[in-house]
Amino acid sequence: LVCASWHSYLIDSLYETIHLKSRSQLDRLASAVRIYPALRDRLASVRSIMLLQHDWHAPEFVHVFPLVLGPHLHKVERLSLGDCILQSLDLSFFIMLRQFKDVKRLELSMSSPVNFADFRRIICAFPQLEELDIAHSLLKKPSELAPPLFLNSPRVPKLTTVRIKEISCAFFHGLVAWLSSSGVCSTIRRLDISPHVHYLDVETVEVLLVHTASTLEHLRMLLPIQSTYPLLHA
Repeated sequence: LVCASWHSYLIDSLYETIHLKSRSQLDRLASAVRIYPALRDRLASVRSIMLLQHDWHAPEFVHVFPLVLGPHLHKVERLSLGDCILQSLDLSFFIMLRQFKDVKRLELSMSSPVNFADFRRIICAFPQLEELDIAHSLLKKPSELAPPLFLNSPRVPKLTTVRIKEISCAFFHGLVAWLSSSGVCSTIRRLDISPHVHYLDVETVEVLLVHTASTLEHLRMLLPIQSTYPLLHA
């Protein structure tokens, strides 16, 4: 409720970023989109989407989000999925994610154990992806970390920035194996690593540094290790 001269500026700001924290919020927004054509025009200009499962006991909504709102969000450049992936996802979810073809920054926070194959499918759904932020990631099936599974991944994006925070050793090992074997490391210019684990395999960090050495311009590490010599050597 503002004066008329402010109205258009505030409406544009209001729809620059959308936060959704529950299935009921998603349903209300989807209903409004069907009723009001003007709202569909507003969604077409949204730049950032942030999903957060506010209540873990409430119904999940991330799996229907791209199906319900994907056709209306044409300019999203930043997508944040915060602790909202609580179970294995259907293949249709990854297919519908491809509607967000302009996403350049992806933020994933997954406190619940996840399937690494699902994680890779999410990353590869965005061909224009440049920045990847990963936090609180756990593995559901560590056995899926065998190197052959990381080779020849389709639609691998050309990442320039990777931020890794508070992830398990197993997930970090799998992530590095995938990055180094899929060719993603050849474009990374910025690394920010703070796994927050009691024990970290220094050799895994060394592998990541070696594979990014030709392009890396900025490096920040907060690692609980005894000796830094292998890293300095890398």
